[in-house]
Amino acid sequence: MDLLFDYFPGSAKQLKKDFGLFKGARPGVFHNVQAQQLSTLLKEKLPGAVIITHDESASHWKKVLDHKLVYGIREAKGLEFKSVIILDFFSELTPSLQKPWRDLLLNREGSDFGIQYPLVETHLKLVYTAVTRCIEQLFFAETTSSTAANAAVRWLTTKMDNKESFATINNLRDLESMAMSNDEFCVVGIDNAELASAPEIELKQVQNYLERAIYCFEKAQSSDLVAKAQTHCRSVQMRERLSERGLSSMENDDGEMIEKEAAEVVSLLLMENLLTESVNLINMVRPLLSQYTQKKLEETIITKIQDIY
Repeated sequence: MDLLFDYFPGSAKQLKKDFGLFKGARPGVFHNVQAQQLSTLLKEKLPGAVIITHDESASHWKKVLDHKLVYGIREAKGLEFKSVIILDFFSELTPSLQKPWRDLLLNREGSDFGIQYPLVETHLKLVYTAVTRCIEQLFFAETTSSTAANAAVRWLTTKMDNKESFATINNLRDLESMAMSNDEFCVVGIDNAELASAPEIELKQVQNYLERAIYCFEKAQSSDLVAKAQTHCRSVQMRERLSERGLSSMENDDGEMIEKEAAEVVSLLLMENLLTESVNLINMVRPLLSQYTQKKLEETIITKIQDIY
């Protein structure tokens, strides 16, 4: 925040410094860590840790690490997590900004730095957002050596002005197990399930939230919540499939199969009290239904759900 306000004084409303009520653990730094090592760490010692990375890299890291709890920085805004690993924030900065970031962190910048590199302001806000998602344990992990990443590690772990460093270098092999409790997994799962119910987000994103929720509920050993999230996910997958295919291109036989599947899924949704999703699915398959069926659905399901809301 000091860097942000020093070089971009009009970037945001500056508040008084907040030093917190008590002194917690300093962030940790994993420098030049291999992706496979990080994947193993997540499976064996940090299954509940959330990976936060640049938004355009989130899907890549989700596959590479085989870890459900991967978020883009902007996607994670407004959420809070017990343990957070900020992954490759510095090494994934564009080549043109590697040296400017090094100069900024190592105090080599010129007086017109803020004018020359306005995009750094955005990045400072992004890293602030990423850092403040964490409640208890924060780590920076850089899998690739780069000018900015090396400078960031040096800046974070060097003692300055007779004060201890911001962070400490960590060794993966020495890290103690930090698995979350069942209740903590449930909280994260519920947060993701609620995000999946938010209006006006793409179906693919809804599915991502639900997959994370299912993962957390499985870790929490909550079979009821797993079943609920799986039912919701099944409905979303069906809606996405129908949306991609297009209802107008379907044959009569396809329509009958879809109507049968939709009836089954809606029944499960109603049993799980997922009322909004049941209406969403019904509205998706309506064009395939007879006028009589549409009328009955309106009378027996949709109107009653609307009355509840």
